[in-house]
Amino acid sequence: MKGIALFGRWTAQVNPDILDHWRLFLREEGVLLWIEESFAQVWSQRQPAIGELPTFCRGQEIQGQVSLAFVIGGDGAFLDAARVVALLGVPLVGIHAGRLGFLTEIPQQALISATQALLTGQYRLEGRSLLAITTDPAVFQPQEAFALNEVTFSKAVTAEMILVDVYLNGELINTYWADGVIVATPTGSTAYSLACGGPILTPDCQNFVITPMAPHSLTVRPLVLPDDGVLTLSFQSRTGQVQIALDGRSVAVPQETLVALRRAAFDLKIAKLPTHSYFQTLRSRLSWGVDRRER
Repeated sequence: MKGIALFGRWTAQVNPDILDHWRLFLREEGVLLWIEESFAQVWSQRQPAIGELPTFCRGQEIQGQVSLAFVIGGDGAFLDAARVVALLGVPLVGIHAGRLGFLTEIPQQALISATQALLTGQYRLEGRSLLAITTDPAVFQPQEAFALNEVTFSKAVTAEMILVDVYLNGELINTYWADGVIVATPTGSTAYSLACGGPILTPDCQNFVITPMAPHSLTVRPLVLPDDGVLTLSFQSRTGQVQIALDGRSVAVPQETLVALRRAAFDLKIAKLPTHSYFQTLRSRLSWGVDRRER
């Protein structure tokens, strides 16, 4: 074990005592802990000893220095970390300290026991597909032009509707008259797409989901497609602009912008403990099987 990188967002749910016990545990195990700079600044205000540990603000500093990356917080923190970690090829571990948390599965109370299992190789690697985006003209930096959850195309002004032409390998699928369109990965099927009525896909599915946002026709429904093709999109709007967002990172672009989406050439690696399962997470987070009348 070379070392461990820690990403995160400091929320009211983060327990500093648990984190400090974990820090001491890693030191006893001889594992060097690297801390994301913004997280280290907040943590050091509560525990000055943190200032002795190395920090990083980009992936280059930890390239070749770590074997695992942990992220503590909610799904937003996980998505931020994934943008860095996916390019490094380092497995990511999610520690839950947020609200819903589909991606951050391990509770804080189990942080040390989970780390013990990981250090002894008691985990499996799960690859999560990523959506890569290409635009003409170029909008996103190449090292950030991908999403773990979804790419959304939406209206730039609240009062308008946009038209989105979507093609698969050059064949027109549909012209969507809507507030926007979501293209989601299996991982993202439980995020924005689900909130807009899209289906849930298990992470090992080799598909993308097109989910319209408030379509102006009740017959337009979410569509599941294979992820080995290329989606191309073009737009029309009254204001001449549309909003493109990659996992929440958004930018307004001219409607003349052309877009191509495909599965990225690399996946995000997630380290999964044998005691955790995807369906267990679904049941817990979505309260499946719970009879609210008994409360």
